[in-house]
Amino acid sequence: MKKFNFKYPPIAWVLLAVVLLLALGGLGWNIFNLIEFWGGDVVKLVSYFIVIAIALALICFAISIMVYGNYTIKGNNIVCNLGFLKTTFNIEEITQITHFKKSDKLVVYFINDKYTVIVISPEEYERFIFAVREVNSKILYSTAIDGEDTPS
Repeated sequence: MKKFNFKYPPIAWVLLAVVLLLALGGLGWNIFNLIEFWGGDVVKLVSYFIVIAIALALICFAISIMVYGNYTIKGNNIVCNLGFLKTTFNIEEITQITHFKKSDKLVVYFINDKYTVIVISPEEYERFIFAVREVNSKILYSTAIDGEDTPS
């Protein structure tokens, strides 16, 4: 089992931090309201509990994405872990891996004309490619310069 951590772009970190801060603020505010209005209107108390549960879920989800975002190669599969969410790709269905030099992106192409961009550190590209090709040596690897097939 080989693991490759996500390398999120800075805007993703900013958005995750904003979600985390807003959820923490919502959690604190609704706990305050729950304590302040305890014994009052039942509908308000229930709504505070619901918002607290949603805020806790958002906090857990944001932290799990920040901490547990990775690709894991298990057997014949690449498992993409995005916090609590998991997506599995069968390595046998991969036809090609292309490294686009200009944008420094690694793209995996599948049999069914679908593709996915691998979001890891560029320093890990070679190790990732070798790990995938250990499972399926028929996978083609190429490099390309973005737009090189476009006429000038």
